[in-house]
Amino acid sequence: MASLKTKAYVLKDAKIPNKELFYSNTFKEWVADERFYHDLIYFTTVMYNPNDGLVYCGLTAYDNDLLWTFDPETKEFRSCGYQKVGERFDVKIHRSLQLAKDGMIYGATACLHDLDQRTEAPGGKLFRYDPKTNKIEILAIPAPHDYIQTIALDDDRGILYGFTYPVWKLFRYDIASNQTKDFGYVGTGPHIPAIDDQGCVWGTWKDMYRKRDNLLRYDPEADEVTYFDYGLPLMSPVDIGTVDSMLNGGDGYLYIGTSAGALCRLDPKTAEVAYLGKPDPELRMPGLILGKNGLLYCGTGTEGNTKIFAYDRESTKFIELGRVYDPEINDSSFILHHITEADNGTIYTGETDNPRRSGYLWECEVEM
Repeated sequence: MASLKTKAYVLKDAKIPNKELFYSNTFKEWVADERFYHDLIYFTTVMYNPNDGLVYCGLTAYDNDLLWTFDPETKEFRSCGYQKVGERFDVKIHRSLQLAKDGMIYGATACLHDLDQRTEAPGGKLFRYDPKTNKIEILAIPAPHDYIQTIALDDDRGILYGFTYPVWKLFRYDIASNQTKDFGYVGTGPHIPAIDDQGCVWGTWKDMYRKRDNLLRYDPEADEVTYFDYGLPLMSPVDIGTVDSMLNGGDGYLYIGTSAGALCRLDPKTAEVAYLGKPDPELRMPGLILGKNGLLYCGTGTEGNTKIFAYDRESTKFIELGRVYDPEINDSSFILHHITEADNGTIYTGETDNPRRSGYLWECEVEM
């Protein structure tokens, strides 16, 4: 019988006195409050690096200390020193760490400030981190005054793609030439994009009349964006088809988790979308990875009722592994914002948006 053994690891642990404060405080207020400036953090990106055996953690952190590592052997965290190159509006690495074949790590910075500070904020950074030298290099600000919610790396072509915020744009950045192409306003964006076997990047654009998210594809060979007039299956009258997670399954298909908690399959050759199922009655599927055993691991849920499922593509069955809950502290992950798998099959998941406290890093040992 499948199961999950879970343990939480705490980097910093600010306590929020009440939910009203969490949902009403502005960026300016969080930054000005010493109770939260250094210690109110969330794990918004996690990426296992097989080259050094560390889990790289992109944080939400008001003091700009955004990039850390976690050692699964020693259980210790270490800062990579992003503060040395960052500025005060760089407060999040949001679904934006990518490992290149040469061992370099590419990342991007996101924001939390409001529109009244947009013009004074320079814009989100694409950066490159060398784990061997601990050097962080700022590469570009692809869209001045806008920050970067998510990126995807085409390692073969040396291209980084990204979606910006608060003005939703799609951009292409060519690493070798240091050139950016801005494709303009698309109205929305995926929680994370994916690149198919032909090198096309897939994301979303906003249908302003029907007010739902539709699929888009950019083909680098044709240098052309295709805007499809449909998106993902809708699970309810309020569902707008938001892409919560997306990956290349290595079998010719892209797999997509929706904000309503459904798993879908996209055929890039035909642009057809197939509904595979909804494993959990809860909303969200922000965690989606291809396991080393060929299973898809799906992180679902909100409000502390978060779980991890496996999806077997051969049997087309979901396997419930368990709730992300640590009995030693009697607490659970509020939202599984991102998941990654270590060489030994252990899953690490980052927690975000907890209205009571800082987010934790959750270690989940899978038993099948």
